[in-house]
Amino acid sequence: MLKRIFALLLALVTLTLPALADDPPQGPQVTDVALDLLGSSIHYPQLTGMADADLQKAVNDAIMQAGQIEKRINRMAVLMTAPVKLNVSYVCTLTGNVFSCAFLADGAVETTRSTQVWNAVSIDLATGEAIPLGALFTDEAEARALLEALLLEQVAPEQSAHLAAGNLLPLPETFFLTPQGLTLCYPMEQFRTLSDRAGTVTFLWTELREALDLTEGSPLHALNVGQTLTLDEAAAREQLTAAIAHGGFPGVPAIIGQSVKELTDRYAQLTDNELCEAGRMFILEDGAFRGVYLITDQLTDSWDKSVVNIIRADRLNLHGLCTGHTTLAQWRAALGEPDASITTSARSAESWRIVPGTSDFYTLGDYRLRLHADEDGVLRTVFLMK
Repeated sequence: MLKRIFALLLALVTLTLPALADDPPQGPQVTDVALDLLGSSIHYPQLTGMADADLQKAVNDAIMQAGQIEKRINRMAVLMTAPVKLNVSYVCTLTGNVFSCAFLADGAVETTRSTQVWNAVSIDLATGEAIPLGALFTDEAEARALLEALLLEQVAPEQSAHLAAGNLLPLPETFFLTPQGLTLCYPMEQFRTLSDRAGTVTFLWTELREALDLTEGSPLHALNVGQTLTLDEAAAREQLTAAIAHGGFPGVPAIIGQSVKELTDRYAQLTDNELCEAGRMFILEDGAFRGVYLITDQLTDSWDKSVVNIIRADRLNLHGLCTGHTTLAQWRAALGEPDASITTSARSAESWRIVPGTSDFYTLGDYRLRLHADEDGVLRTVFLMK
């Protein structure tokens, strides 16, 4: 009986395909596969457009195996009349020959009790082989030591006061890659957030640069990580304009104009929102938002009507704009003289919750960047606004 149900579920799977164009995209593309059944849902990615059909099948099989998709579909069939359902979602990136995906199974994953489970896989599409954590670094042991030190010195002090329970060490073996950084995905029993979610921690490549293997042929070279760490004076303005054209920072799942309620419902607040010069500042729990703040209005109107007006990042690597590294002189050499520049006194800086220093403003396409340097001329904060 269960096999017949499983076959029926597979038959009901719907594919969300990219829109057809006069000139179809070349190379691999991600297709969303979705199945909804009586309150449960499963989404997972599959690749299309690879030149080698056998390799494409092997990659897609590996994606399904990593996400335990067949097991999740079987589980969903069992839960058809159960009060607690199962939902599987994912985030993925496809850059060059590197595909990376993290799956989140949420709900009655193993028992009737609701929980969350992360699964992930990163694949070299040239070979079909999985990319291990060690392949990202010149020395895996030294890199693991660096990650552990950063977790204890930087992440734990920021997180510990807001956790129901948490233990950042040992390092989890589940991870996800983007051109901006490395995300560690924790078992729920090890790192559980205050809102009762399986925790994640994201490290920017700029924070790990001393340990990275960026040599030609390496996974990070294929992922174009070098471009996020190097400010190309000849192409910086064009690259940055393209990077923020959607109204957000790459790697940060929020955009200008998005509903604040929608974001807080999805990612939960790490702390209560705070008042600043521009409005109310929100800090969300998800690892992608560490050091990132969403600024809305003063919340004098209905909560449902509040949207993101400004995205502020105190941790960012964006085509060579790297907080803690890039200098005012370097970005002016690449971007030219700013539209405007202001000096923030200690009092003014306090109202913005930033350090005293100098802010340059640049209009790039439909959006504006405010690059704020400390009194030593080092980039500390980047604001994105309409």
